[in-house]
Amino acid sequence: MRRLSGQRIGQSVMAALAVAMFSASALAQEVGKASAVNPNATANLRTITIGASITHKERIQTTSAGSVQLLFLDKTSMTVGPNSDLTIDEYVYDPNAGSGKLAATLGKGALRFVGGQISHTGDAEIRTASATVGIRGGVALIGTHHVYAGYGSSTVSSGGSTVTLGAGEYTALQGGQPPSPPGPPPPNFVLNQIQLFQSGSGQFGGVARGAASQGNVQRAENRATGTPGGSVAGSLTPQPPPPPTPRINPVVSTLNQTIQTSTQQSAVQPVAQQIQQEQAANARPSLTLTGFVGGLMTSVFNASTYYAPSSTGVAGGTASVALDATTGRMQANFNGDVAHGPNSYYLPTTFNYQFGSTDPNLDAQGAYGDYNHFGGAAAEDKTGKPLSTINGLPVTNQVGAMLTVTREQARQLTSEDGSAAATNFCQCDYTRWGLWANQSARSSYADTILGFWVAGRPTTATEVPTSGQATYAGHVIAAIDNQGTQYVSTGNFSNTVNFGTRSGQVTVTGLDSTNYTGQVQFLPDPRNFAGSLAGDTGARQMALTGSFFRGANSPVGEMGGAVAISGANYLGGGIFAAQKK
Repeated sequence: MRRLSGQRIGQSVMAALAVAMFSASALAQEVGKASAVNPNATANLRTITIGASITHKERIQTTSAGSVQLLFLDKTSMTVGPNSDLTIDEYVYDPNAGSGKLAATLGKGALRFVGGQISHTGDAEIRTASATVGIRGGVALIGTHHVYAGYGSSTVSSGGSTVTLGAGEYTALQGGQPPSPPGPPPPNFVLNQIQLFQSGSGQFGGVARGAASQGNVQRAENRATGTPGGSVAGSLTPQPPPPPTPRINPVVSTLNQTIQTSTQQSAVQPVAQQIQQEQAANARPSLTLTGFVGGLMTSVFNASTYYAPSSTGVAGGTASVALDATTGRMQANFNGDVAHGPNSYYLPTTFNYQFGSTDPNLDAQGAYGDYNHFGGAAAEDKTGKPLSTINGLPVTNQVGAMLTVTREQARQLTSEDGSAAATNFCQCDYTRWGLWANQSARSSYADTILGFWVAGRPTTATEVPTSGQATYAGHVIAAIDNQGTQYVSTGNFSNTVNFGTRSGQVTVTGLDSTNYTGQVQFLPDPRNFAGSLAGDTGARQMALTGSFFRGANSPVGEMGGAVAISGANYLGGGIFAAQKK
């Protein structure tokens, strides 16, 4: 199990949190999806799968056996060929205005670009090592040494000169030299390029054989467009103008037909299904989530020059997370207290932490990418002073953050002996959870906290049933202090609720090699419940406080709360999240 001394845990956790907080994948806003994938395609060193999100600053790399098709929010499509390296530099799109900007860099290899709404306004640009290509309302085949306009128009700038390509025209590029005059492509160039972007032997575009049958494609298009007989391919590929000469007509026709077939068979169905499945979870609603925080706080008295005595206690309280889709901002407020016990001389009594800000007059200090990706750093006022307080007084020298956590990240934080692999992390519809950590100073004390938060969509007291039973399943994740050694552990959570008796039978299994059982009772407000569980190791006890949250199909479809664990020279604090079976 990964264990850290109390002295090292603050540094290690804060370093890991800083990397996660400011990595491109943690908070980046989704700009599109991978609509077709063949082997050996990666994004920022993660293997791309069909339906995977593509974000700002994403770097797409393929090997000689790899390719990937990207479908953007404005219905622009890019197919990245084998042995290619593409970076999404910028993507902004306003669906209401139908305008935006797209910029990408093709470091090597080849790209097929099918223009969506953004290209119609002339704000689509591809940079290569040899040139800058502007695309307006059409299709282009782009490589490091060539550009071909299938239809629409493209401007190609290199070596201080610019040429404009019309439908069926080609220009050759040589590093630092002006592009060659527009003209017909070399013999068999377009047909060879089409073959390059098509699936090879044994490749299926990321879907099973037969999945793109004519009936399946039509049903997917109906779902995607909302219109019987609607065609997604038609919206992706505007009708080409008449070719300039009959000689070019077969080439343009073949290119157009291939693009439409590829879009229909390998892009439409999986993307439509993926969007339909994730619509509720991955939308970016504006709302406020409420919930709980739990963790461990270690306070060090640093006035002595000889040694730094410390105290550790369980911190717990409430969470409020405001998400603003219009501004892309978020704000989390964590308020609570610290449990005092033996050797707790240096601990504070209360805490009020703020991460991120929705106040337009203050720095955002965070981001709201989508409902699965948001987080914030320690909030500050206009003068740069922290807004957080300890015991009601401002803190100084604050470094902290909160963010959502994936199952994979949670497993990295927890054990190395394989026990985390057995944890069934909640696949909640609306409830979200994650990590938070903070280091700050107050007078002669330094406080470090490592904890977790959970927050969901509130229900109302009248919506809590008065009869019937339901079982909720999910996970517990907690920071542990075992005789001065600190680490993170996870376990499975189950609560069988009897709404008639206003009680629940709770079990937590495998949390730091300990199983807990006990009962919770509804509080006067039936949305909330609390109770105590007994552990089967070392006389450990778990106090549990929680609430019902909304799910996709029930006003009490999910739940979450805080846990506080005690035992002989043993402390723990964290959260649980669960969904109705």
